Amino acid sequence: MRLAPLALAALVLALAACTGGEPPPAPASTPAPTAVATPEATPRATATAEPTATAEATATAEPTATATPEAASTPAPPAEASPTPEATAAAAPEVRSGLEPIEATPRFRHRTFEDGEVIDWHGIFVLDVETGRTEGYAVAGMENSSVDIHDAQNYKVHPGGWITTRLDRGWGEDGWILLLNRETGRQWRWLDTEAFTLLATSEEHLLFDARASTGRFVIANSSMERTARFSVADGDDRPLALFSPDGRNIVLKAANKVYLVPAATGYRQVLFDPPPRHGEREELSLTRVHVGSRQRPPLGYAWIPYEGGAGVVVTALYEGSGPDLREKHYFSWDGEKLPAPACPGTLSPDGRYAAVASGAPYYVHYVGYLDLESPWPSVTVTDAETCAPIFRVRSAHTNRLRWNAEWLPTSGGFVVGVYGGYAIARIGAAPSLLPLPSGYPGPTPAPTEGGRYFGYGSSVYDAAEGRWRGPAAEAGGPFWWGASHRERWFHSEIYWGEGWINWLLLPPKIEYPPFADEIAFRVARTGSCLRLREEPGEEGRVLDCLPDGERLLFAARDAEVEQGWGGPLSPHSSIALEHHKSPVWVYVRTEDGAEGWVSHGYLAHD
Repeated sequence: MRLAPLALAALVLALAACTGGEPPPAPASTPAPTAVATPEATPRATATAEPTATAEATATAEPTATATPEAASTPAPPAEASPTPEATAAAAPEVRSGLEPIEATPRFRHRTFEDGEVIDWHGIFVLDVETGRTEGYAVAGMENSSVDIHDAQNYKVHPGGWITTRLDRGWGEDGWILLLNRETGRQWRWLDTEAFTLLATSEEHLLFDARASTGRFVIANSSMERTARFSVADGDDRPLALFSPDGRNIVLKAANKVYLVPAATGYRQVLFDPPPRHGEREELSLTRVHVGSRQRPPLGYAWIPYEGGAGVVVTALYEGSGPDLREKHYFSWDGEKLPAPACPGTLSPDGRYAAVASGAPYYVHYVGYLDLESPWPSVTVTDAETCAPIFRVRSAHTNRLRWNAEWLPTSGGFVVGVYGGYAIARIGAAPSLLPLPSGYPGPTPAPTEGGRYFGYGSSVYDAAEGRWRGPAAEAGGPFWWGASHRERWFHSEIYWGEGWINWLLLPPKIEYPPFADEIAFRVARTGSCLRLREEPGEEGRVLDCLPDGERLLFAARDAEVEQGWGGPLSPHSSIALEHHKSPVWVYVRTEDGAEGWVSHGYLAHD
């Protein structure tokens, strides 16, 4: 069935909820193992004590690719189950906007899983962090069946409490798009054609692309009544749109222009029309304009870039045979032109600070990337106005499989990855590191409650009470926060991710400017001494045995790093690996001028 240019078929269904049992708390964390002496540490009578570092987190063991259970909490008694009523069809509302009602089926079903209950549905779910209950949504007839990964990924959550999915009707047929208002239980569907596409939602409004080829758009209210319509110039690409956090304005990218549209009136105005650009030798052609939000995105979708702060980011990409050019322009949600950030890095929500990462992972598994020339990652917190550094966390990183570092919503700290797990690099008169539990993936701070709640996959850690909430078993992902700390969303059984990223880490240390250029260590945790070898590896000839507390310098060597997928690596650089996930050897210089290789596991930052 093909719809008229400005028509959407709509029928409302009443949705009744039911309750079940409650998911148990997330698996518990295993305490970090203490260092055990290996053959690299040899007994010595004159071992010196390791210096005590100030303002740094307590070190724990480096996590492996296998998830470590988290600290357990006592599950609440399961609630008494109530009958599961089916969703029933309701009368179609009065249609004043020309939208046509359509047949009632298929439809969404809803079910509540109480704290401690196993989730046995295939669908999309939201955990209420305060109660421990998980609400599940799935297409009727498919909730208990084996779902293809692509079908499962079709479930999407949109701002304002809307859920959509796509349902195939058969080979060669247009599929259905199903739409649910989670708050009211009302449901609609329409055929998935290019003539009608849902672009963006808020609590009160929805924006539809009514005819993609001619740039005609419809704004409807939450009852599917058309409230406004407008058109823009013809475009040959898929439009993108975002509602402002308050739902008043729409930012729309179409035909490589960006428009600002009030949701109440649909009166559009051009926000950004990219001018032609010239390179050093020749004209560059505009190939793409992208629009995204500097607000934390409420969705788990990668096409919304998050740069911190508040407002809109418009990126214009020009390409040519000469150098490419990428421009970024910044606007408020009301259309005011904003200055570009003065400093690089991830901007804090209040705009006062920026977090700047340096260094690179030494290996990315399944990709084959290897970099041993910048092995000591760090994160520097700077003043976002002057770019002056405030402090630096040595041996801290900002990404790993399915996890990226983020600011607390209060801007009071930046969550980083460290030796043994994660920590909050807190800003204050005396910056400090507050350790967080290890877990996979995570942690991502909730958008409200000031950094109390952290998402680890489909589980949530309450830092104030030291307890966990989440389903009985970890879901496949993706995972993301909703509009508040009470909504932790996840899919049931979808694996997604990329190769595991390895960072070369030591127990973290906070440093203050001016920062030293040299990289210095102390021998630590041997209980005796550390062998200095002529060549990396346990077969290398022993030159000396260095006591705990002895100061060493990282000795950089000018040499190429051997690349490869597996097997032993020759010591071409100042870092050597016997295998990609085996012991790491570091080339150092003693205060007496002797040089050689030592095991990375017995070093601490000086």
